[in-house]
Amino acid sequence: MNDTTTEPESSAVYLTLPLNKPIFTYLLIASIVAIWLIMELSGGSNSSKVLVKFGANFGPLILKGETWRFFTSMFLHIGLAHLLFNSYALFAFGYQVEQFYGSARFIVIYILAGLFGSLASFAGHGATVLSAGASGAIFGIIGMNLAFFLRHYKKLGQFGRQQVSSLFFVIGINLLLGFTIPGIDNLAHLGGLFSGSIMGFGLSPRYKIESGETADAYLIDTVSLAKRWWVMALALIILVSGTFLAISFWK
Repeated sequence: MNDTTTEPESSAVYLTLPLNKPIFTYLLIASIVAIWLIMELSGGSNSSKVLVKFGANFGPLILKGETWRFFTSMFLHIGLAHLLFNSYALFAFGYQVEQFYGSARFIVIYILAGLFGSLASFAGHGATVLSAGASGAIFGIIGMNLAFFLRHYKKLGQFGRQQVSSLFFVIGINLLLGFTIPGIDNLAHLGGLFSGSIMGFGLSPRYKIESGETADAYLIDTVSLAKRWWVMALALIILVSGTFLAISFWK
């Protein structure tokens, strides 16, 4: 996880990947736990009335223009098991992804992937949808992780190949469960996964070797959110257009 190969294996030089300190992973976990506790005190997170009141992805109100529910539903969870599973997944994948991409790229893709997940759920279910959870956004960061290792797996050697295989396995198992177990919103998962993978590939770190006269060679990330602003701009255009089309279709 810590090394990349910059030359053929016969004359390999190993350099440590530049890693960022995770910030938003912890803040997001704290926020969803806090909101779940407030929901429990307000009547229970399993209550449809409470879910709608707190901003669940609810089709009839989306059709009336409350598209902000695409965002707020990302922070709501239905029951303790749902909260614990998503909190664990957010930590397991978010910690590493935020280290690779940095906090700015991480939080932007997390939010946008979550919005795409909510949109996909509404687009597929229309007025019948009542969903909540961070799963779409979490699948987005899984997609980011996959994009990173697909781009760099050759340089990361055996570790990179193992990560790609593991991620495909995790994705496959979760999507299979989503298609076979009632109550799981697989459309949100797919929307988050595909959008996160595409944005993750566009904003994935590209490394360059730097060296000074008095310092050993080291890697720097040449990509930033500011340099790749068009990725976020294009995602927003598609998101707004998709929302308009989905509402128009179901009306």
